[in-house]
Amino acid sequence: MEGVHGKLMNEENEWDHGISAEVKEGPAGCIRIGEVAAALEKMNMDKAPRLSGLTAEMIQATVS
Repeated sequence: MEGVHGKLMNEENEWDHGISAEVKEGPAGCIRIGEVAAALEKMNMDKAPRLSGLTAEMIQATVS
């Protein structure tokens, strides 16, 4: 990586702690297959995996 992108990927960024969220207690909500399938239809295929290492194609293969 060169230029701006290489610099961004190798820099530590300051966290301003300006974002806050409430803690959710209790059981997590149920995620239905139909909801996952609908979200997958909106996703761009052929994208590189994020931190999880999963691509949309990998998830789609488990839902289909």
